[in-house]
Amino acid sequence: MRVIITGSSGLIGTSLGLRLMADGIEVAGIDRLPNPWTDRIPTRLEDLCTTGSLDPAPWGQADVVVHLAARAKVHESVEHPSNALENYTVTHRALDYCRQTGTPVIFGSSREVYGEQASVPVREDAVRLEGAASPYAAAKLADEALIRSFARCFQLPFVIIRFSNVYGRFDDLDRNGRFVPLLCDRVPRRAPLTIFGPHKTFDFTYIDDAVDGVVRAIDRLVHAPGSVSGHAINLGTGTGTTLLEAATLVAKAAGIEPYFELGTIRVGEISQYVADLAKAHDLLGYVPQFPSSRGIPLAYQWWRQWHYGESPAVT
Repeated sequence: MRVIITGSSGLIGTSLGLRLMADGIEVAGIDRLPNPWTDRIPTRLEDLCTTGSLDPAPWGQADVVVHLAARAKVHESVEHPSNALENYTVTHRALDYCRQTGTPVIFGSSREVYGEQASVPVREDAVRLEGAASPYAAAKLADEALIRSFARCFQLPFVIIRFSNVYGRFDDLDRNGRFVPLLCDRVPRRAPLTIFGPHKTFDFTYIDDAVDGVVRAIDRLVHAPGSVSGHAINLGTGTGTTLLEAATLVAKAAGIEPYFELGTIRVGEISQYVADLAKAHDLLGYVPQFPSSRGIPLAYQWWRQWHYGESPAVT
């Protein structure tokens, strides 16, 4: 089997690529930047933000494309709305390859497509166009609609995976500025840190759970496409963790007394999300193994290993 991963130098793409290669699967990465974590994943450096038809020849043939490439900072899409257009363009380019070659696609979407929900857990049918809270969320909604149109017009098999606050090894501050690596960087140094909306509650998903769900989706889409094609599927833990609880877990792992500045929720952000995992369990056999109480300390441990050389970080 050969799998193309767009965004192969990112958090999910790197761990997914290494996991597939360890399973004996050929991986071809596509990313606009070199992988800062490992040179083991064969990667074609290419910026997919240009418009027009994509020549499929340089990518070669594949059994499935896992499309993860995107600018993932939600609040940054409010400051720079053009990021949303870039995300849509990148998805169109990936789908154009899939259309020309007849290659099934797994799309990395986001819990942002649900907007603000009155209650949790959230099922896959809760998507509302009027719920888009940011340009990033709007682009993800448009991406999902585009994929479904390609399925109708070109008989393209697909699975949409809706990730939720994925964290863990191969995450950093420069590329994405996500909350958990921000905590791992600043909390042990007692550096200034403002938590915008400390009681915001999200389904923080450790990287190994996210990768396990994607690997299961690849297997089903390639070997039993009728069982999953056309579905959107949540991945998460099924349990909510507040931002303040996540910060406290990092402080505990670092062995210090926590101190944080508390701010209000920012424009474009939502206040709560917990994934309903019934569909992931039924279609993929997915059972998460890393609640925040287990995963966040592991993420902190990796951070210390990678940045301070306490032990080997890449496995």
